[in-house]
Amino acid sequence: MAQLIYREVYSGAPTPFLLMTPEFEIIDANDAYLAATMRQRDSLAGRDMFQAFPDNPAVPGADGVANLRQSLTEARASGSRQIMNVQRYDVIDPEGQWTKRYWRPVNWPVRDKAGTVLALVHHVIDVTSEALVRESFGTEMLFRRADAACEKSQLLREETRRGLERLRLRRRPSAR
Repeated sequence: MAQLIYREVYSGAPTPFLLMTPEFEIIDANDAYLAATMRQRDSLAGRDMFQAFPDNPAVPGADGVANLRQSLTEARASGSRQIMNVQRYDVIDPEGQWTKRYWRPVNWPVRDKAGTVLALVHHVIDVTSEALVRESFGTEMLFRRADAACEKSQLLREETRRGLERLRLRRRPSAR
């Protein structure tokens, strides 16, 4: 009975969880995780985490795999929870296209009474909407600053042109 209750709580939890071995082999993912990553349970179980979820090859400098591997490795070694910064880590949609995603990940080990790590929990919250708003706001601010710099540059150029014209007029030899 306890096993059934646990399974139902895990499967039905509204927050995304993925379980993996200490060697990063996926054991299971709950329904919320599958929905968030647009994946099917049978496509993940038994796969290496980083083969199942690679970096988007179209994004130069993508660091999702490296950052997640480091956090999971630290969680496994330290036995403690690792809270990651917001991380861009794109996922592949059901049509095979990469979809931009930002996550707030937390990773922690599941240990037995002796302290041996039995599994790793990977919990994510999809913060894509908030990140894209911040990203667009930042882009909008850059455009506004660029426009202001261009306007200031035009004013300085005009002021410099007028100043040079005044100097030229002063130095003009007078006709006698």
